[in-house]
Amino acid sequence: MPANLTPEFLAARERFNQAKTLEEKLDALQEMLATIPKHKGTEKMQADIKRRIAKLKEQLEQARRSGKGGGVTYHVEREGAAQIVLVGPPNTGKSSLLAALTNAVPVIAPYPLSTLKPVPGMMEYEDVQIQLVDLPPITREYTEGWVYGLIRLADAVALCLDLSHPNWREEAEEVLELLSARQIRLTAGPTRQVDWRAVEKRTVAVGLKKDLGPERAGEFLDWCAGRFLGVTASTVSGEGLEEVRAALFRAAGIVRIYTKKPGQPPDFSKPYTIKEGATVLDVVKEIHKDFVKRLKYVRLWGSGKFQGQQVPLDHVVQDKDVVEIHLS
Repeated sequence: MPANLTPEFLAARERFNQAKTLEEKLDALQEMLATIPKHKGTEKMQADIKRRIAKLKEQLEQARRSGKGGGVTYHVEREGAAQIVLVGPPNTGKSSLLAALTNAVPVIAPYPLSTLKPVPGMMEYEDVQIQLVDLPPITREYTEGWVYGLIRLADAVALCLDLSHPNWREEAEEVLELLSARQIRLTAGPTRQVDWRAVEKRTVAVGLKKDLGPERAGEFLDWCAGRFLGVTASTVSGEGLEEVRAALFRAAGIVRIYTKKPGQPPDFSKPYTIKEGATVLDVVKEIHKDFVKRLKYVRLWGSGKFQGQQVPLDHVVQDKDVVEIHLS
């Protein structure tokens, strides 16, 4: 069976071949494992990548114990419809945002660097769950390589900034500069691999502690304009948190698709989630790959204008479309 390797996987493999440090190799391998197509044709490749990851982790741990550098590295298993990392300078309120939006219980302290390892939590948005991951802060003085590795693997970024801090703009620009130096560019989207090194990550800028700096909210949104979507919120008062949920869902780059059987009402109990830009044929494959061979046609409700009409297989689906698959 052909592997049908994705451009993202090939770019990660090239990055692995060019890597010079154990951390860079591990980062690339983890991205290869995350982006390799999951089917029988790649089972041996997946196993080989997992063995390499395990071996590199062991080498890094041995180096750490012997005092020869390397340090600890982390990998966050993906859950839910998408993974979004919380990124920002020290003490901006990322952990408080994670606690407010998810079931996670992070360390929340009024001093910098209280987050030392990734802390995941699941955020509910309507009928889907999205994984948020709180990361240690991005600083010029010290940020471990694995932090940048997790950012590269995520579907999107929430850039968290402290509106109560008069120098929030300078802190934001420093974070953008440090990420850019690691070939990570925060944009309005979509998330994509630019070349074998550089990635662009769809970003939501979240201005936190609005209750302590309400006068800076307008300035913050002006700064965001033309860069990426911006929202403001307070985890203390709760103001703006629902807007943050909605913005993070949009940044995740997914659409929800519902199904219906001929002659029956749609099933709205649980949607299929698929990447933005996916076609009707992609949806059919996602529901069941064997359906493609038996497919006659698909009817669709939604996309702004369709009410049960037959649609071409290359039609790009939109959020909350309903599909009815007809098989031979």
